[in-house]
Amino acid sequence: MRVYVGDTIDWTLYGFHNRTGQTVDDFTIIDMPGRGLNFTTGSMPAFTNGAGVTYDIRYRVAGSTQWRTLTTGVNAAAPFTFTLPQPGTLRYTEIRFDFGTVPANFGLDNTIVLTFIVCDDAPNNTLINDFMMSHNRGSTPGESPYRPIVIIPPPNVNGNHTLVPNGNGDGYYELDGDNIPLGQWTWNGNNNQWQFGPLQRPATMGLLPQTGNDNFVYWIGSAITLMLAGGFASLIVMKASKNKKRFHSKGR
Repeated sequence: MRVYVGDTIDWTLYGFHNRTGQTVDDFTIIDMPGRGLNFTTGSMPAFTNGAGVTYDIRYRVAGSTQWRTLTTGVNAAAPFTFTLPQPGTLRYTEIRFDFGTVPANFGLDNTIVLTFIVCDDAPNNTLINDFMMSHNRGSTPGESPYRPIVIIPPPNVNGNHTLVPNGNGDGYYELDGDNIPLGQWTWNGNNNQWQFGPLQRPATMGLLPQTGNDNFVYWIGSAITLMLAGGFASLIVMKASKNKKRFHSKGR
């Protein structure tokens, strides 16, 4: 799975319920987002067997070991949404939910959804989000096998060129001053770098077709279809989607 810098991404935690069959103390869930994930919003459920249980939300920011309290006494039996200030560069290293004493099967089949902004500082361009749960002075790490790759768009080459998505989700076409594709930037996952490959231009190239559609990307798609007659098959340019991607972390 690949995501772009500036996208929002939902990370869903589940499988964290109290499975001991009895009441436990100090029930806590801690999410630990890695670099490249800047937290914005959290969506908490109405927890199973949450009647009479309340919880506190605390957090830490990068560069500090201090736990800060966002709110206390949240009713665990009702849904709750919260936010933390996010100017776009602030990284929250831990987000903690302290429930105290909870009954058996507390949290059964529930999920916690945390929303992040994707940034360009993920190690090896890979997003990692870990979490853990603890109770009765013991802890269990969550399982999160998902490792989305962050795609960092290449810069404009000289200020006179424009980039448009190539429709494959992993590259861009570079256009010249006449909106004619010069080549394609693609992401090389082996060395984590953008690579540029020129497209062979035909001997003659007519004007852009008058499609009657003022969608700029559609015009570019028509131009590319005209010029790529061999070796590249048909390429279609599409607008990049900014829909949220959803990933799941699985508790043990």
